[in-house]
Amino acid sequence: MLRYSDEFYSKKFTGKNTKEAYLKACKWYASNVIAKDELRNVYVEYEKRDEQSPTIVIHLYASLIEEEVRANHCAICREAHKSLFLGEETNCAWCKVKGYQNRMDEHMTIKKSYYARLLERSDYGE
Repeated sequence: MLRYSDEFYSKKFTGKNTKEAYLKACKWYASNVIAKDELRNVYVEYEKRDEQSPTIVIHLYASLIEEEVRANHCAICREAHKSLFLGEETNCAWCKVKGYQNRMDEHMTIKKSYYARLLERSDYGE
């Protein structure tokens, strides 16, 4: 399942060591994002920074399920086509969006395969 996401919030956490900063970030995330029913499809990224004191920056991303966006786009296109070109069938082969979608699918397949191979190596495993 592909997701389209965009960062909407970030916050810094510091501690006496990286572990403490990370645990503060996790606690904040659990209390302020996971515990909130209205915050759905939010993804988190933790960034370790070398600053004056150990720092973790939490990045939050709002996410859309890409397959739903595609389906919605196609439904809108078909509806508009029906109303503008009475009785004429929609020709999805002419759609300019399909090329972009196919290219993104190909890139994602390559990236997933590469990441899976990295994790299968002994240095990334348990």
